[in-house]
Amino acid sequence: MKKTTLLASTILFALCFTNCEEKTYFKEIVSEKNVSITKIRFPKKGEDLVVTIPIEFALYLNNFPNIWYVGIYYEKDNRLCSDIDDYLMIESENDKVILSLDEFQYPNYPNSIYLVERKIKISKKDAQKLIEKYNPKTAVENIKSIDDTIPLVSYKKFREDNPKFIEELRRIPDSITFVIQNRKEKNPVQIKEKINW
Repeated sequence: MKKTTLLASTILFALCFTNCEEKTYFKEIVSEKNVSITKIRFPKKGEDLVVTIPIEFALYLNNFPNIWYVGIYYEKDNRLCSDIDDYLMIESENDKVILSLDEFQYPNYPNSIYLVERKIKISKKDAQKLIEKYNPKTAVENIKSIDDTIPLVSYKKFREDNPKFIEELRRIPDSITFVIQNRKEKNPVQIKEKINW
């Protein structure tokens, strides 16, 4: 009798654990993509510069065959950002700009994407310091339009070298929200995660 009760308890626990296990759709990873300096998209002054930082996410969407819609919402400094104007979404494998994850369907979702924040302003002086440190063969004066970009170093390395800069990014928590609609579920799943910069 004890063996039967123990076996039943074990099976019940295993079923509960399997059913209660939270689904993982995405996970933030520290990117190896480059941090860069470029000109802001709509400069107010001739020297408005920005540092572009890749926020990368591993995607596990291909593990869920019933997904038919995926929306992404990026919030920075308590403000919902606009794709294209405020950030770009890029496929990690080929660095191709993605307008929406609805360009894909199961089982062809990318394995990872990264967002490039386009409005983190940086002074000309601070930009020049970073350029001298990471890409000394060029200069801030070479940035004349938004098409001119000076790569610095991988975000992973940049993060290690510039803790004060990262602390400032973390001062007001930023977040990413995935809205996922499955064919077999009436309501979409909304998953909001803090960005760990």
